[in-house]
Amino acid sequence: MPLAMQEHSMLYSTHASALVVILFCFLLIFTAIGVRVGRKRKSFAPVNEQSVPVASLLALQGLLLAFTFAMAGTRFEARRTAIVDEAKAINTVIQRVDLYEPTQRQAFRRDLNHYLEARLQYSTAPFDKAVTDTALRRSARYGRRLWARTMLLAPNLNNQIATEQMVTGLNTMFEQAIARQAARRARVPDPIVYMLFIMSLATAFFTGYTSANRHKVDWLAVGAFHFLVAMVIYITLDLDRPRRGLIRVSDMNELMLDLRQVFRAGG
Repeated sequence: MPLAMQEHSMLYSTHASALVVILFCFLLIFTAIGVRVGRKRKSFAPVNEQSVPVASLLALQGLLLAFTFAMAGTRFEARRTAIVDEAKAINTVIQRVDLYEPTQRQAFRRDLNHYLEARLQYSTAPFDKAVTDTALRRSARYGRRLWARTMLLAPNLNNQIATEQMVTGLNTMFEQAIARQAARRARVPDPIVYMLFIMSLATAFFTGYTSANRHKVDWLAVGAFHFLVAMVIYITLDLDRPRRGLIRVSDMNELMLDLRQVFRAGG
């Protein structure tokens, strides 16, 4: 049975590039605000730009960036692994169909073909909840048909070996399908992403604040730093959204597509 999908948050539904462009603009704005506030409070603004509070904020920002990037990378690799595990499980079931008599084999192969196509639709579906939910319902329906057919043939002693092997194979296939849905739903929690944004904005503000005692602010250096921060955040968000953006699991999805050839070869 398909897992009930949670509604995507506004943060997750918004494209990563749009979020990063907005963030970059706000980083520059917060730096400018920091400079203005620092000049109004010139007697309080630190003379040395490398003040302890700013250095601590930069360190904390770097730690949070590394932590969030690691979380996104781990989840991305988990999705890739889930696709490989499911492809292996489906391939096993395809091979075990051959244990049945030819007439029974044809019925199994028909249902298994529909199941495979539904899983391929799920694999290649864009970021569209309606499409993915339709694919999940189709795969669940044909998965139940495969199980019901196996149970129908189980009392026949001539199918004892085939039944034992098929039950194990189907259980593994269904478990991997659920594991893959769970891997798809696992993403960096929104509060951590919001905290990353807040920390970046706070660092930008105090970077401008501590620059107030300088005659001029080096906006080229400031802009380059904020751009690099924005790029790291973009890659982090992109890793966490494998159906959109630049970094996808399409190379692993080719393993699922290759199963069509395995299926036809067993024909």
